[in-house]
Amino acid sequence: KLGGAEATSSVDRAKEPAPPRSSGHRLAWLTGGMLIMSLIIAAAALLTISGQDDARVSAQNISTSIARPAETKASADARKWVELLDEGQWDASWQAAGTLFKAKITPAQWATTIQSVRQPLGRPSSRTFQSVMQTKTLPGAPAGDYQIIQFQTRFANKPNAVETVVLSREQAYWRVSGYFIR
Repeated sequence: KLGGAEATSSVDRAKEPAPPRSSGHRLAWLTGGMLIMSLIIAAAALLTISGQDDARVSAQNISTSIARPAETKASADARKWVELLDEGQWDASWQAAGTLFKAKITPAQWATTIQSVRQPLGRPSSRTFQSVMQTKTLPGAPAGDYQIIQFQTRFANKPNAVETVVLSREQAYWRVSGYFIR
């Protein structure tokens, strides 16, 4: 003992468990992992929706602590596309979608699926651009330029919805490849 405390060697200290990390560090790690998993799940859901008669379009919450960005050409295109949904223009929304979207779901399947999701929500009263994430890859999709856009939307029957629109670059245009709502 030295000064009333037991002396420990460096070997003894090496056996001691490391001090626990702060809960903030664990929360940041968990949030980052959840973000990545949400993107993977959202992309997988998009790519498996065709052929499922009772498939439901669902949003994956993509959390972010980044300040809300300014609207871009891609987010403006996404906004115009969801406005077609607001008006119940199911066929026009399918026509305006991209190649990946159209390859996975027929116009009739899309109309049935999206009506069952959107109509119970009621009319939207506000839609705020929340975030954008750019990526070159999505699970099950070819490499390309993708943007994942989120809007915070207030519907008559769901005031805190998050709409996620996945866009892919097709030549000089951004086209919708997926839509999810939570």
